[in-house]
Amino acid sequence: MARLIWVLILMGIVYWVVKRAFFPKNRRPARPEEIGEEMAQDPVCGCYIPKSQALTLSHRDQKLYFCSQACFQKYQSSNALPKN
Repeated sequence: MARLIWVLILMGIVYWVVKRAFFPKNRRPARPEEIGEEMAQDPVCGCYIPKSQALTLSHRDQKLYFCSQACFQKYQSSNALPKN
């Protein structure tokens, strides 16, 4: 009976060590700053996109970033900007 208890305790310890080694509890998704990608906010819908993937527009000495062509066109039509 004592052997069974020791075997169960040993199996529990091995399980705990393997679980902590392969599945750490405090894993969190990488933030853009950690990856090195700077994010920008779309002025139309408010979502954040990586600057490298965004559509850009320079307007009034300010660079604007858009998540999609639809948001870009919506901004152009609402602000009477010249269409390119």
